Amino acid sequence: MTLPLRKRTVHFYEIKVESRAKADIKSPSGAHLSDLLSSFAKLASSQRLPATIRKSPNIHTVLGDWKYDAAHNCYALLISKANAAVSDIALRDLTTRRLRKAGKTKIEGIEDSAHLLIRPNKDGRTAAVLLTMGAGVSVRDLEMLLRMLSKEASAVLTNRSLFNFDEPSGAKDENNKPKQYKVGYLFSATAHQGQTLTHALAGGEFQGMELIAHEQSRFDTGGNLQITERSLAVRAVLPKTVTGAAVRNAVNAYLRSPSNTIQYDKVRIRYKSPSGKDTSATLEIQQLDAAFTLKELIEFDTDVESQQEKLSPTILDGMKPLLQLIPT
Repeated sequence: MTLPLRKRTVHFYEIKVESRAKADIKSPSGAHLSDLLSSFAKLASSQRLPATIRKSPNIHTVLGDWKYDAAHNCYALLISKANAAVSDIALRDLTTRRLRKAGKTKIEGIEDSAHLLIRPNKDGRTAAVLLTMGAGVSVRDLEMLLRMLSKEASAVLTNRSLFNFDEPSGAKDENNKPKQYKVGYLFSATAHQGQTLTHALAGGEFQGMELIAHEQSRFDTGGNLQITERSLAVRAVLPKTVTGAAVRNAVNAYLRSPSNTIQYDKVRIRYKSPSGKDTSATLEIQQLDAAFTLKELIEFDTDVESQQEKLSPTILDGMKPLLQLIPT
């Protein structure tokens, strides 16, 4: 399945850096994440790209491009994933009706590309991450890339101050210089936690919802066709008045009503985001208060292919305004 040519779904994450030290230091010092990212950018620009992030017999994930945008104080990354297990495209001759494969060999993989923005936050320990979905690239690939670049950067002499810190005891060495300890960095990413149903509808506008029940039952007499899901569509006469609390109360009341005989387990909420984009969230009915990943749909005026060798200005122009949706 290829990515759509004129749209991308962007998911929001937060990445956090933590210091680790082999020495007996309870709270090791650490460099600001912005300084670490700056050193990584220099490494990436000096390396021959694409650089392998991870590789298996069927999957090859690479860093294809890395640039710094001073106007938005963010780093733009292109990560591509080639998957040999993806079926080769089939082409049919419209005259002879003959079918042939396009020609992918067993050791080649069909590649899709994801764009990422990383914007350091003011706290020095976290950064906002925007990631285009659908290419098979996940935020875990970013974690692995940052760990890899951190290890490489620690071996560069000009980065010494980012990885070596004075011991808190104030001890001196034989040259009367402060003794130092070395740190490593752990990067962990989580879905952006600023998005709950209440938050989504407070900033956006309710469009509708479906109550979803998952089941397994026969659809045809032979049993070949199976029903796997039932849904109940709900709309609002006055969408602007619908709040998160109103949705939760209405859903709970309906589930308890004698007229309902179906065990619904999920709710799909469709709403306009604060930026005016159509989006949706699927939530467990028992956890309508739980946070879910903030996401936005961006659309382009021109076609953008699913595989890129360099960062696409079209995609980046659609992503950068979204940075305003989350605080620094």
